[in-house]
Amino acid sequence: MKRILIFALLALCVACNKDEVITADPLPVITLDDEDGVYALKQGKSLTITPSVTDAESYAWLMDGEVVATTLSYTFAATEVGTFYLTFRAENSTGKSEEQMRIEVLALQPPIIGFALDEQGVMTLAAGREYTLAPEILHAEGASFDWQIDGKSLCTEAAYTCSFSAVGEYEMTLTATNDDGTDSEKITLQVVDRIAGQAYIPTERNVPLGRTLYLTPTLHHFVEPAYSWSVDGVAQSTDKIFAFTPSAEGDYRVTLTLTDADGYTLSTDITVTCCAAEGTHKRAATAESKPTWSKIYDYMPAPGQFINEDKSGFDGVTTAAAALAYAEKRLAEGKYLSLGGWGGYVVAGFDHSVENGDGYDFSVAGNMFTDSSEAGIVWVMQDTNGNAEPDDEWYELRGSEWGSDNHSQHYAVTYYRPVAGGMSVQWRDNCHAEGRITRNTTHTHDYYYPAWFEARYTLYGSRLAHNTTIDSSGKYENNAYAWGYADNRGEDADNADGDGGAAKCYFDISNAVNVDGTQAKLQYIDFVKVQSAINHVAGPLGELSTEVFGFEDETM
Repeated sequence: MKRILIFALLALCVACNKDEVITADPLPVITLDDEDGVYALKQGKSLTITPSVTDAESYAWLMDGEVVATTLSYTFAATEVGTFYLTFRAENSTGKSEEQMRIEVLALQPPIIGFALDEQGVMTLAAGREYTLAPEILHAEGASFDWQIDGKSLCTEAAYTCSFSAVGEYEMTLTATNDDGTDSEKITLQVVDRIAGQAYIPTERNVPLGRTLYLTPTLHHFVEPAYSWSVDGVAQSTDKIFAFTPSAEGDYRVTLTLTDADGYTLSTDITVTCCAAEGTHKRAATAESKPTWSKIYDYMPAPGQFINEDKSGFDGVTTAAAALAYAEKRLAEGKYLSLGGWGGYVVAGFDHSVENGDGYDFSVAGNMFTDSSEAGIVWVMQDTNGNAEPDDEWYELRGSEWGSDNHSQHYAVTYYRPVAGGMSVQWRDNCHAEGRITRNTTHTHDYYYPAWFEARYTLYGSRLAHNTTIDSSGKYENNAYAWGYADNRGEDADNADGDGGAAKCYFDISNAVNVDGTQAKLQYIDFVKVQSAINHVAGPLGELSTEVFGFEDETM
């Protein structure tokens, strides 16, 4: 009787009798303060979660099957980056209820500042000229900025427009701060009366006996220079382009002296070697010769979205030798090779000399299709000195834009290595313009800047204006030029559409020109260079980067 009474009392504790129907107490009801149960916080922070619970008698928090707390609230400390799963359990005498939560711990993203500096690690400015200093700043969204010189605050924007009237050296500091931290970079500004001029011209040149060599430099920081050319100390010309025709085989010392309007003077020497007459080192095709390229001699890409990317075949490419091997293997396998943004190039050679015949003489395969052309300028070279190396004279192949406002010669761009992964690549050209090879959401690897290059490098060549348009729907279209360029769906290209596979563009050696635009009249060529010709970023499509699949002699 005693046992029955105790059992009856217990039953009354866990159930009630209403209209002679026995019902259990309800299970606990858990309501999270986040409907999806997903929380995100930064490393080093903490998160306190306090669910709303009814009908509970006890609580437990579990992680990885272990109880970490028995209170209603739980504070999670984000000590490391990762994904963590947390279970909250509420119990009563009827049973238990559980809710699972996911906590994403994100890495801190403090600002990172990167300036584009010269070889000495300084920024040189001309007194009296206005500049806008706009470094690349990672995680700049929501950040505050402070530009200072000698402790005096000058600007609170991400970019600072300034001008210095007094010559001297200034220590400038930019501090950027967001919720995750602070970065501060101090740079030296060297303010001078005049920035030293730069004149780039290859200093070792080869020309066959009987041919004229046309010499002219690529300039930076000159306004209206006067030119003076001499050969072995004897004055020859004051033209911008020096047409030099050696009278005999041998070495000649050509000196260029530039004198700008303000009296600034710069001189440079060029060694010109006059080799045996054209055709001496020509290599006639034989039965064993193959029409396709036989060797890749140089690969010098500009920064771009495909550079360093695993999907593009880069795997541990950190030296120039490895990059060259990568390029040759890539093309040998019939896969595209990206040249990156403006100026990036690849040099290929054949196992024989390609004849200048009637019509098209050789082809370059690219991956162009309708509304997607990324034109590359094509250059050709003879093996003038017979050493089987592409160290002689490059001749540009004239295309449809030669002589128009869409084409310019003697262009140069310097690219600067980002200081951290995830940053865009800054560049400056020799026309006082600057910009960025910006990142996009399709290619998310850390660096678009070639891993095997140092802090900065400069590329030289000719440039085409961009031919990109945006239609009414906002779609970017990289339109083709009429003819004469690689990876360009012009009238001289195979009809390729849609799949981005290899398609040829065809070239005539007769279109080779001297630097003054006159016809070079080459009888044959041994080497071909393709160079990305457009300095432009087409919105979400990224930079215009010429792609190459291969080279072929079309006369065989």
